[in-house]
Amino acid sequence: MAAYDILNVSMNEGDSIKNQDLTLCFAASGDLRNMIKTLNGIPLDYSGKCTLVINDLHPQVAIRNVVLLCMLLDPSGPSVELTAEAVLHALYSASLTSAQSELVGKWIERASKFAQADPDIFHGAMNFTSSASMEWWYPRQVAILLRRIKAASYSKVQGETDRRRNMMNPQRLDYRERYYQSLRPRHRVGYTHWLDTGVLLPFGQPVDSFNKPNKLLYSADAEWLLADNASPVFAWDPLEVEKTRRQKGLPDEDYFGNLFFHIKQQLLDCITRARRFNLSVLLFSVDLNILPELLDLVMEGKQKLMFDRVETSNVMDTTGPSSIISAWGQRLNRKNPHATLLVYSMNFCGKVKNGMVENQGQDKTGKMVRELSNYLVGPLFKVL
Repeated sequence: MAAYDILNVSMNEGDSIKNQDLTLCFAASGDLRNMIKTLNGIPLDYSGKCTLVINDLHPQVAIRNVVLLCMLLDPSGPSVELTAEAVLHALYSASLTSAQSELVGKWIERASKFAQADPDIFHGAMNFTSSASMEWWYPRQVAILLRRIKAASYSKVQGETDRRRNMMNPQRLDYRERYYQSLRPRHRVGYTHWLDTGVLLPFGQPVDSFNKPNKLLYSADAEWLLADNASPVFAWDPLEVEKTRRQKGLPDEDYFGNLFFHIKQQLLDCITRARRFNLSVLLFSVDLNILPELLDLVMEGKQKLMFDRVETSNVMDTTGPSSIISAWGQRLNRKNPHATLLVYSMNFCGKVKNGMVENQGQDKTGKMVRELSNYLVGPLFKVL
């Protein structure tokens, strides 16, 4: 699902948000794109305190979150532009330049120092500025994996061998060609180039300097961790990418190049806000349904965290909605009438009897669309 802003300030809090303290939870964060998009939706003159709770059950994702957030928050590192490009490639490229790899390695090293004692809880804390801090409470297996990633020594060739085996598997050729069929011919070239190089860059830009494997996307044994249908194309709204293309006067033919500049701009905006705001980031790696209890435990003696938004990705597809509502409904900030628990499903229609729209009948479908239109904006929905 494309990145989305869980606050949507213009449709909810409006201008009043500028002085309002915010507590936001990304309970199944994935690659941080929703956090980036949400932070960018907050006005630059925001003067409240923003607390971000970021959780993901997968240990590799938890480690990636620490490293990338350190890069985003640290004002003493490379320039903002170089940092944005380093984070972009750490998220979406199989290989990094030497400088980018050193930056990632620096933060893997810094984080691993908190894991030396091998405790049951891997706890660390960092202060980046007087107003920006980060703290994490991870289970022991995250610390173990972090040490393995730090110690791992494999070449780009070794990593590329497994990435190509996965991404270009002959048994999956039919699926790839079905996807090609849906693309414009000029965009097929860009997609093929990205598959071949594994690096997200404008078409024609040299990739020779990307000579180090991206340890955040490989296992400690040089195994490529992403599915063969994973692509940054699906992570960002194509209409917003097109808007960026027009603003920057980029060629329509190079969609991956346009995507590069769009994501880079999102990261530049995110870095500006993250380093300017009064920001506290709390990181976890547990089942999202037990996260509220863990929050109470680690925040004992402090004010209980009540949330203005809780985003749970599509976890309801595996746990069902009831457990999520039970765990998180009571943690919404009752002082904020816009506080919301966000839940969505990717598989509901296929798993539930008569879940497909075409099974509902024309009258019922029309009624549902009209009711849905009350919550949507834009020219398309004014017609309904």
